[in-house]
Amino acid sequence: MKDVRILFLAPHWRVALVRAFAESSLRVVADSDPHSAASRIAERAHVIPRFTEEGCVEAILDVCHKENIDAILPLTNKAIHFMDANRDRFDQAQWLFYLPDPETIKTCTDKRRLADFFKAEGIASPGLVNPGEPFPGFPLIAKDPCGEGGKNCFKMDSQADLDFYSKKYPGHIFQQFIEGREFSIDWFADKNGAPLVIVPRERLVVRSGEVMVSRIDLNPDIIEAARKTGTRLNLRGPANLQGILNEAGEFLFTDVNLRFGSGAVHTIQAGADIPRMMIRELAGESVEGVSSSVKNGSLMTRFHDALFSS
Repeated sequence: MKDVRILFLAPHWRVALVRAFAESSLRVVADSDPHSAASRIAERAHVIPRFTEEGCVEAILDVCHKENIDAILPLTNKAIHFMDANRDRFDQAQWLFYLPDPETIKTCTDKRRLADFFKAEGIASPGLVNPGEPFPGFPLIAKDPCGEGGKNCFKMDSQADLDFYSKKYPGHIFQQFIEGREFSIDWFADKNGAPLVIVPRERLVVRSGEVMVSRIDLNPDIIEAARKTGTRLNLRGPANLQGILNEAGEFLFTDVNLRFGSGAVHTIQAGADIPRMMIRELAGESVEGVSSSVKNGSLMTRFHDALFSS
């Protein structure tokens, strides 16, 4: 198989994910943080300017040429926005192999637009609430429309809470808070958008927006709902859909991340060899025969670790 080189853009602490590609490719990391943990375990590591700083595009292009990069894999929403804004500078289509279409990025990285998309498409999702108009009642949840990782999300149980957060965060969106089981759905589709991996994971323990304990639950209704939603959004490559299975058994979508979710390594370790699928497709080879099934009920427990050097 052709030697494939992937540039992991802004991986920060995503050590487990970068390690998952160890047997499939030569891993190159580019991060603005010189102490990035992922940089310590990759074969090649480069420090680049922040996305908001001058010269960042040139620095990434320089890395791509020096390292003979085949594809760039952005691992944060900021990295995705940056690559999208500079598509014309990255003139080798292969580099943007798995970067979603501009319209998909606009929809999925803005929770207000995403909620409108769900409503227009008839996809079950918590309804948006206008604080100045009548709504079904509390509890509600306030979200930064362009936030990630659960930052600046607040549950509201009273009118006093709503008044406080609507004034403090006038740009936030407000939605009905849904009681139920929280799921992340790991998704991988080929370059044509055909889904190859759809694996629901129940988020049993979450800390600061990151899943710490998850259990794979191959619920056929959730899988089919994710298949329809991901297809309508034209999701290519890796993605992560999130939602709540309410007490009535209805699954409501809440978010779509156009990148690997923080717990995607669970699905990979449980049997769906997404790294090998990506490498084969980037090499122009068929992904047929690569494992895409996972063990139902598989449990993952994450923990903090440390890297040391003299």
